[in-house]
Amino acid sequence: MDEFLKYQQEIADIQYTINLLMWELRIVAPKDSQNNLVDLIAYHEKNVFQLQTSEHYGELLNNAINCDQFKNLEESEKRYIYNLLKHYEDYKKIPLDFYEEYSKLKNKANLIWKEAKDNNDYKLFEPFLEKLVQMTKKYYSYIDSDADNLYDAMLNEYEIGVKSELIDKLFAELKTGILPLIPFEQNDNKKLSIDYTEEELINCAKYLLNYIGFDLNRGTIGIYPHGYTEKMNYNDIRIAFSKTTDPISFVATIIHEGGHGVFEQNIKPNLSRYENTTLANLFGLHESQSRFFENILGRNKNFWIPIYDDVKRLLRLDLSLDEFVKLLNTPKCGAIRTKADELTYCMHIILRYEIEKDLFNGTIKVSDIPKIWNDKMLKYLNVLVKNDSEGLMQDVHWSEGSFGYFPSYLLGSIYDGMFKETIEKDLGNIDELLKNGNIKKITQYLIDNIYKNGGAYTSLEIINKMCGEEISAKPLIDYFNKKYGN
Repeated sequence: MDEFLKYQQEIADIQYTINLLMWELRIVAPKDSQNNLVDLIAYHEKNVFQLQTSEHYGELLNNAINCDQFKNLEESEKRYIYNLLKHYEDYKKIPLDFYEEYSKLKNKANLIWKEAKDNNDYKLFEPFLEKLVQMTKKYYSYIDSDADNLYDAMLNEYEIGVKSELIDKLFAELKTGILPLIPFEQNDNKKLSIDYTEEELINCAKYLLNYIGFDLNRGTIGIYPHGYTEKMNYNDIRIAFSKTTDPISFVATIIHEGGHGVFEQNIKPNLSRYENTTLANLFGLHESQSRFFENILGRNKNFWIPIYDDVKRLLRLDLSLDEFVKLLNTPKCGAIRTKADELTYCMHIILRYEIEKDLFNGTIKVSDIPKIWNDKMLKYLNVLVKNDSEGLMQDVHWSEGSFGYFPSYLLGSIYDGMFKETIEKDLGNIDELLKNGNIKKITQYLIDNIYKNGGAYTSLEIINKMCGEEISAKPLIDYFNKKYGN
């Protein structure tokens, strides 16, 4: 066991280095240094891959599982080591040369995506996207050569045990349940635009993150075109958000990413020894927590009652609490996923899921995506997309090869409907808890029931244990009907 943990620490140390370099690449590095960083990251990723696929590592894993010390570990830690063995068996099927080429492509494609998005030039990004699709197919064919449906193998990478058959069923129920609630006639809602300094946004971000339970002594924040949370290691969780003039979008993003961060900070320390797999294959569960904080809690008027005076001052708002909450909760169809309200957001994900599935099942081509994207936006949300930058190039995911990730967002919302019902049974009315400033009681409940075990249990296992039932879209549809039905 000691030999295994020492080897595992070496992997974790190099992965920490990679994560730091990725943050540098995205947030800090000057443009002319980016290609050098891409090569440096690829070098370290190759080293990690070699360590994770060596025969010696396989022997260490099997010896650890069969030793006396293993029997005395708690169940969650045993599950982590079994997960490492599963990943080892998958990764060793991938040729090293291919893995290195694929890693370089993803990092380069990410830089090209940013340039293409900034210049509204899909033709610049298209050949990289085409190659990413081809190499991603090859990557998963190595891992699961017997897969009946390659896209299901991709989905399993992000949410273990969930296949397209289940997603098709859940998303079809959602479409039927929520499309009648979506306001296709656009209202002239008040649009806020305030010219903030980076310092103002950072100060407000720190305030909100601290309020929900994010430990700023073990985390930091930065500016990037796309909001995201990155785990560097157990004591280093970083949150990025875009510089914006829209305070409504800003607070939603911060609370969303804060949910990711609170989850990562509260995994038990003994599980942090396995950094490279703490939450592998559980992206839907992760997204459920970011969206739980953002939507179920953060769009609730009662969340803001104890803190609105402070937030109003920090963001220089000239709005009453009721006006602010109305802007947070008025459904309005728009082109941008990350700025969408919780209701119309569902259709943004369904659109992406349908395109991804068709793309990897071979029924559409990369060159078809702009037209299909724009047609679906018009059909589902009555939105006429102005250009590809606000259309198919708005998200970072495909540029990183993260095909199969998007459904996790909506699966997360579906889980939230179920979690909300369970929390209210156990803790009482969420409105009252929030109004009285007791949000950290909810945070602690989530820590005790979900976060502390990290990725030891699958989302489906956690839902079954917490909620006592199979996954269902009905609680989320009921939540939407109660909130938006009138």
